[in-house]
Amino acid sequence: MSFVNLLIHLANVSYLIGSGFKKIILLRVFFVIGCSLEAIYLILISPKDLWAGISWSILIMVLNIIMIAIYYFDKGTLRLKDDERFLFQNVFSKMDKVNFKKLLNAGNWLGMPKGDILIYEKQSTDYLMLLFQGNVEIVVGDKQVAILYPGSFVGEMSFLTGDLTTAMAKAISDVKLYAWKKTDLIKLLAKNQELEKEMRYVFSSDLISKLTSKNKQ
Repeated sequence: MSFVNLLIHLANVSYLIGSGFKKIILLRVFFVIGCSLEAIYLILISPKDLWAGISWSILIMVLNIIMIAIYYFDKGTLRLKDDERFLFQNVFSKMDKVNFKKLLNAGNWLGMPKGDILIYEKQSTDYLMLLFQGNVEIVVGDKQVAILYPGSFVGEMSFLTGDLTTAMAKAISDVKLYAWKKTDLIKLLAKNQELEKEMRYVFSSDLISKLTSKNKQ
């Protein structure tokens, strides 16, 4: 195999490898590599007849380089406050930091006093909440079935399924939460597949943590 033919094979291997990554930033890196190799290949085999293909390869490469630069600029300038850093380290540590900031921007902090009802049983709810401080009891009928601690989601099953809530959530101390309006969060996840996958992982980890805690009680 000649060196020139090797270039086009390496270009397509780069496209293939990049397409297998879940993280969009890695996909872009390998597409830049693939486009640069393909452009060199086209220049070497026929610089006169294939300038359309060469131009498109260079354009795609430059666009991905720009997007990579924007990503790392956003990441480098991203600053988290103490409360936000706690959430990232303890709940969203597997999430891309830029995606985490986008998630934060879609919600806001919320405080509720002891005795307030966060969600009612067998009703629809407009918000997904994450407990930051305090404790919440989960009640089905008149029976307490669980107590939630900081780092736990409130109302995530209703958010995931779209069904009515299966239990009541009541603050048993003053609580501080991070809350997302469901319609806003759904729109955000629909536009960012990587963030949507990361959120499903976070929900799965939260469910496992709740089941483990319940088994210990």
